Amino acid sequence: MSFFSIRQALAALLVAALVSACGGSGSAAPPPTGGITVKPGDGSVTISWVSTPDVKYWLFYAPSATISSSDWINVPGSRAILDVTSPYVVTGLANGYTYSFTVNARNGDGPGGPGTPSVAAMARPAGGTWNVGDKLGNNTIRSVTYGTSTADSLGYYMAVGDGGSTYRSTNGLSWTGIGAATTTNMNAATYTLAKFIVVGNGGTITYGTDMSTWTAATSGTAQNLNAIASSGVVAVAVGNSGTVLTSIDGVTWSAVTVPTTQNLYAVSYAGNGIWMAAGAGGTLLTSTDAVTWTAAASGTTADLRSVAIQMTTVYTYVATGNGGTVVRSTDNGVTWAAQTSGTTADLLAISPTSSQFLVTGTGGAVITSPDGITWTTRTSGTTASLYAVISGFSQYVAVGQSGANINSQ
Repeated sequence: MSFFSIRQALAALLVAALVSACGGSGSAAPPPTGGITVKPGDGSVTISWVSTPDVKYWLFYAPSATISSSDWINVPGSRAILDVTSPYVVTGLANGYTYSFTVNARNGDGPGGPGTPSVAAMARPAGGTWNVGDKLGNNTIRSVTYGTSTADSLGYYMAVGDGGSTYRSTNGLSWTGIGAATTTNMNAATYTLAKFIVVGNGGTITYGTDMSTWTAATSGTAQNLNAIASSGVVAVAVGNSGTVLTSIDGVTWSAVTVPTTQNLYAVSYAGNGIWMAAGAGGTLLTSTDAVTWTAAASGTTADLRSVAIQMTTVYTYVATGNGGTVVRSTDNGVTWAAQTSGTTADLLAISPTSSQFLVTGTGGAVITSPDGITWTTRTSGTTASLYAVISGFSQYVAVGQSGANINSQ
């Protein structure tokens, strides 16, 4: 038995000892009236019940079809959480696996009463159902990122777009307009190298650490910059006419030569050291150092608008584009194969997680795939074109045309 398994077993035994030891200053209480409701999320489940004042509740759960508060210790992988309040979110669950839940109650430090009927649920990736949020103004929002502001050391989503539109949010749900990074159209933003960096039309690059004070960097180009990505050490911005810029600090930028003059609309970095850029006419470029780039045969002439890399047992590369185009590679971008997306919408943005790719596009299009091969069409609740999407904190946030803002948990 591993040290981790021993530690888990000891923790369960400790909780079991606490359960059996209770019964001093208090008494058992009946379970919550009406039992519990269970709402699955991405790697999580939310448990809700009707609480009675001054009653304490304990939650028991396990990766099984059923569980009881009286014999939970005998179920492999079971857990008990003491003194919980409704609603309670259980995190760290594996998507695609069934878990069962029950809650019991006690007065004071008395023994637990009978548990609620066991309820089973399966955690699943977000992206299946969507909620339409308040609009972020009337301008098109083209990018969303997440980072930490030095003003208050809090993490924020930041969304940017046309005409200097700039918004921030702590949760991806409620947004506030903030001072613009620039008044020109902003096409992409990222948080890297300890700062927020925004790129846009006319070669504009601005950066800041507190989301209120912005400094213009010298890009050395007048071409529109359409996308930005980072390895954590180097940032790469790409744009029209084959423009590729690199920086190690987000302040000083240098142009590199690439084997294309096509407009580049997307760039991404994989943990195995591979950079990918995508653009007009099916353009795909790869690099191992962000300086020397090699053209790859994508097998399509459609404009490619996004590219992303998923790491599971292998690195899977997916690029998407106009007319529902999806191409996929599993050999570091050397060879690509076309996939059937199930849509004819222009596919504009992609966000990968360990469990799926999620792509957004024109007309409110949203499609998902666990592997880049089999795609499922989702209902987004909007007909606005969705230019950017970001995943994290068990949710997706997508933004787009005329301030469109939707989220999925």
